[in-house]
Amino acid sequence: MRIQSARIRNFRTLKDVSVTFDSITTFIGPNGTGKSTVLRALDWFFNGKVGMLTEKDCAFGATDEEIEVQVTFCDLTDNDRSELGKYAPAGTSTFTAWKIRRPDGAEFTSANAKGYPDFNEIKSASSATEKKGLYADLRRAQPSLGLTAASTATAIDSAMTAWESTHVELLVDAPEGLPTNFFGFNSGGKMSGLFDFVLVTADLRASEESMDGKVSIIGRILERSVDRAAADEAIAEIVEDSRARQQIVYLEKFESQLAEVRARLDEVVARYSPGRQISVRPAEVELKAPRTSFDVSVVDGTTETAVERQGHGFQRTLLISALQVLAESGAAATDGVICMAIEEPELFQHPIQAQTFAKVLRALADDPTKRIQIAYATHSPYFVEARHFDQVRRLVRSTEEPPVVTVHSATVTDVKSKLAGAVKPAVVDRQLDSTATGTLAIALFASRALLVEGTTEAAVLYGVGDKRAVGALESRGIAIVPVSGKTSLPLAHAILTEIGIPTYAMFDGDSGFESRSRAHGKTQEKIDEERTVHVTANRMLLTYFGHPEVDFPQEAILDNVAILDDHLESFLERTWPEWSAACSKVEADAGITLAKNQLAYRTATIEAEGDVPDLLSLVLLKAEGL
Repeated sequence: MRIQSARIRNFRTLKDVSVTFDSITTFIGPNGTGKSTVLRALDWFFNGKVGMLTEKDCAFGATDEEIEVQVTFCDLTDNDRSELGKYAPAGTSTFTAWKIRRPDGAEFTSANAKGYPDFNEIKSASSATEKKGLYADLRRAQPSLGLTAASTATAIDSAMTAWESTHVELLVDAPEGLPTNFFGFNSGGKMSGLFDFVLVTADLRASEESMDGKVSIIGRILERSVDRAAADEAIAEIVEDSRARQQIVYLEKFESQLAEVRARLDEVVARYSPGRQISVRPAEVELKAPRTSFDVSVVDGTTETAVERQGHGFQRTLLISALQVLAESGAAATDGVICMAIEEPELFQHPIQAQTFAKVLRALADDPTKRIQIAYATHSPYFVEARHFDQVRRLVRSTEEPPVVTVHSATVTDVKSKLAGAVKPAVVDRQLDSTATGTLAIALFASRALLVEGTTEAAVLYGVGDKRAVGALESRGIAIVPVSGKTSLPLAHAILTEIGIPTYAMFDGDSGFESRSRAHGKTQEKIDEERTVHVTANRMLLTYFGHPEVDFPQEAILDNVAILDDHLESFLERTWPEWSAACSKVEADAGITLAKNQLAYRTATIEAEGDVPDLLSLVLLKAEGL
């Protein structure tokens, strides 16, 4: 069982949002868009206690509306169906439940229990007599149902359940209230052990989570990994033995003394109230067998210290490590699934540690034997894999009042459909496994993207932006993304636009390739082969961007793409001679040849005198205006 989708209504920044989930679901987007809110809404659904939410949790002051979180589960196993019973009978592939907080503060959890409509009245009968009468009436009225005879309320319930299990096609959804402990980690509820949700918030304190408590991460690890029963049973025997030995000591030390005290008291009391006696005996010392508990500390060399005395980075590392152990030990101990939800997994982490953690999470989620589902909200490209762009959920908040949050995502099918007619599906599959998508991770965090063929084009355009003001493009959320060749442009463009990022592109027409090839001494056969490559790529790009196909397009600034008739260097030599002079100066100052060096290109662009070519300025204006 895993989460397939969730719908969240009227919860904090989320007025009405629906989200689909994968084995790993990555939430990205600017601050304040609701990434963490999705995770916290699910935490309330699974683990929230009554009264946890208040009117302040209602979206934008809508206190007269209900807060609702609805979750649909898929990939149900036979064990899931057996445990869920009427909520997921044989033949069903999903299970949906929802939790609601009413405006008056009352909370309840419901689910769709599949059932046969004609049984509803019988199921809700207030007495056994009424149930037997209604059941008998239904058997007489509809003999074709083939209901078995039953003379007790229990037998009738069993008969109806058996009938429904063999007539799944006739069942319909019937909303039904669930017990308050239906969800909840280690709650003993029906879902505990089938699906457990664990949230690690950005402000979670490692010292608290390292205590051996019922709801702490360490406590959960120990609960699933350590059998305390044998030790607790042995301790209980020790306590009981101590109690018996206590009485022996009392008997030896006090029996004769207390007998004398009783006799004297009895003698005096009898004078005032004949027929009564006094008992004096040692009070029992309360001995209660304690539950076995454990302490967690950090050993550094020969020094042992408390967790809270460690730095933030190590405390976060401990949390992450504990979370991984919880997932692995939990999956090994049960047939259920653990969903790990993490706010900012990169928090306080060294970049190498962050990369390692991202790889570990991917390995856990991809291993079907671990039975782990993962979701996190992040601002780090280390936790965004462009190859798995279909697992990214990008949240965007509108500027209207009240603001509306929308969730953007893209599937591989969506991308292939957008590329249809320009790029074959088999080519898309090959490019997805290549480095073509490797540079997209940062672009997924951008407000707008500008796609170029290589790093030198990106360096020049960033340099043009810096000539205006240092960091001008970055401050406006614009990412210039090199895609390692123009044949990769359509795929990158399709991914970014499908996931909701406005994207512009620029490519070289390479019309001057032949003269350069001849200058390098290439044969006519090689030149003809290169021509075919360039023509095929140019026509493919023009088809994708919706423009008439030609072998070598002319220089142009179009609505969705800019085209250089040849390549960037020839364009700059022709339109901005001061740039070439600046390149020569950079090379001379460095004492080496810096051809195709992106740092040299950016530096030369910033230092070059003269006017920036209009085409480059217009390309940036197009990107800024998306």
